[in-house]
This record gives sequence, structure tokens and C-alpha cells, in this order.
Amino acid sequence: MRLIKQRDDDAAATEAMRGGAIGALKYCTVATFVGGVLHATSPKFAAIKPPQKMWLMVAAFLGGFGNGSDTAFTNFERRDREMQIKIANQKRHDIIFGNEQEHQKISEAFKAAAESAPATA
Repeated sequence: MRLIKQRDDDAAATEAMRGGAIGALKYCTVATFVGGVLHATSPKFAAIKPPQKMWLMVAAFLGGFGNGSDTAFTNFERRDREMQIKIANQKRHDIIFGNEQEHQKISEAFKAAAESAPATA
């Protein structure tokens, strides 16, 4: 288990809140459209008083916010985990095969050794 820095915690919370707001907007838009269609076509729905209809909107808002924030947070964790795996794989690759700086140092050392070695003809 890794330590979570405050910066990572804030980024995750921001991402979850943004996803929640987008999800709530989507669900409320659909609920408004469906409510308008039902109001125009269904006399039973038209008979429902406005405060009860607003509670239906609140329920849609809460459902959309919960679903959107959970989805956004899960995607954030997935991207973070992919980045951690990529960094770990790069470190393993550098340990086994060396990185570009090490290759450059070795080639410079070989050049220096070749220049200082006596020429045999």
C-alpha cells in the first residue's frame, strides 16, 4: 500500500466532484425531459403536485451525482494505477538494461580508453 499525498487526495476529490456535477446535470436533464413528456401525456402525472415533482428531481440529482462521482473517481484511480505500473516497469527496465544516460557514460568511457591506449600497428 502506498502513501497518499495531500496533492493526490485533492486531485481525486476534485475529479470526483466534477464527475458528480456532470452526472447530476445529465440525470436532471433526462428527468426534466421525461417529466415534461409525462406531464403532457399522462393525466396521473399531471395531477401530482409540484413539490412532489421537485422531490423526484432531487432524487434524480442525488442518483446522478452519486453515479457520476463514483465513475469519475474509479476512472481516476485506474489512470493513477496505470501510471504507477508504467513507472515501475520503466524502473525495472532501467535496472536490467540501463537507461540512456548510463549508455552514454559507457560509450564515453570506451572512447576515452581507446584514445589513451597505445596504437598497435
